[in-house]
Amino acid sequence: MTTTDIPSPEEVTLEQLEFATTASGRRIAFSQLGAADGQPLIYAHGFPSSRREAWLLRDAARAVGARVISLDRPGYGDSDPDPKRRITDWPDDVLCVADALGLERFGLIGVSGGGPYVLACAWRLAQAEAESQSLEPQGLQGRLTRCGLVCPLGPIYRDEQLEQMHWAARTNLRIGRQGDWLTDLVFGGPTTAMLERWPALVENTRSLVAPAADRAVLAEPETNAVLNRTIADAMRNGAPGARRDLYLYTHDWDIDFQRIALPIRLWHGQADGTVSIDHARWYAEQLPHATLTELADEGHYSVPFRYSRAILAELIEPVT
Repeated sequence: MTTTDIPSPEEVTLEQLEFATTASGRRIAFSQLGAADGQPLIYAHGFPSSRREAWLLRDAARAVGARVISLDRPGYGDSDPDPKRRITDWPDDVLCVADALGLERFGLIGVSGGGPYVLACAWRLAQAEAESQSLEPQGLQGRLTRCGLVCPLGPIYRDEQLEQMHWAARTNLRIGRQGDWLTDLVFGGPTTAMLERWPALVENTRSLVAPAADRAVLAEPETNAVLNRTIADAMRNGAPGARRDLYLYTHDWDIDFQRIALPIRLWHGQADGTVSIDHARWYAEQLPHATLTELADEGHYSVPFRYSRAILAELIEPVT
């Protein structure tokens, strides 16, 4: 397989496609990988991507005994779109899947653009506890164990974090600030159709600001094949999920970071050219119980790939 091929669903799959259905009838697509009887971790994929992104962690998940459950956010992959969704709505999707699977306790892991969605769950938990809500079997209280953020995107609705992005990323992200109309115009039919058909066009963009560690990981044919597949998933049907995310990332998330009481683990490469290490450092300062591991010479793709065993193993440790 060459790095420009689009792998078939048979070549890049997360075991079996499953669905959970919300009370409104919207379907959430998810897949499971790793150890079937392992400790559950719900995975929030990056931007633009899909649940197949977690396929790169399958060997590490099996090795450490993690059961990784990877969700397509609304409008990505096989999940139905939700054009009015907010970042703070994602906990409802997490709970829908957790309830469908009968998960009593679970952790969360968010990579890159999935980071804000994991923090939305931690914020929901903080709100519930502040309001002294009773422990409900369908809620997050007593069920959410750990949260991990890997090379997380910071709150780029703030000028400080947006300016820390590479100039090419800033240009695209500023489009999201203008509203849905410009996002739809620039990332509408022709663009998304082209990227769905030829997702390998993004390969050069990945390497644009990649340090040596990232270039080594991206040189692996399987890695590029999986990432290309996720781009095709994200661009499907006009990319409603990616276009909505572009808007949401660049507008206030309505999360009070300083009130999040749950411990948050962060891992970030100091050489990351996609999402600056300064984003993780900002989180470490703002989140009251955050622990940041900075990895010298590592980039945006090398951290989740090279350190996946250690990251997953820590996130499934028993909570005392």
